Amino acid sequence: MENKVNIKIRKMDISDIPFVYDNEIKIFGRSLGEKTLYNEILYNDLAHYYLAVINDERVGYVGSWFTLPNAEILNVFVIEEYLKLGVGKALLCKVIDLCKELDIIYLSLEVRESNLSAISFYKKLGFKKEAIRKGYYENKEDALLMVLDVGGLKWLF
Repeated sequence: MENKVNIKIRKMDISDIPFVYDNEIKIFGRSLGEKTLYNEILYNDLAHYYLAVINDERVGYVGSWFTLPNAEILNVFVIEEYLKLGVGKALLCKVIDLCKELDIIYLSLEVRESNLSAISFYKKLGFKKEAIRKGYYENKEDALLMVLDVGGLKWLF
């Protein structure tokens, strides 16, 4: 029987920066940086950052840019204790829903070629492998560029 949890998705604010920064370092070994996160939230109109919260505890986040007519997911994570509860799906669905509202055509992201569980997860959401970005990460690991056809205003282009 699946354990139902109440996942709330809300806009990220500056009080969330230490949580995001610390967990980016822990999970990815690097971060966008506190100053960058601060600037993204306060000054970048293209940036859309959201936090997942369960029982008032921060459990994940997604950062994205909407560069019309397309959008890109910059970073997404769920802290380890909350994996497999639907948090990642809730975060990605928030971005996908916003893409649909804004008539985005394509939503893209990069994922480590070795991150098979993430690749499988993205495929389940409808993302398709589009290209390989050779030596994309610091350790020279390749990234898969994955793209979701959101639909958007293709007739304009």
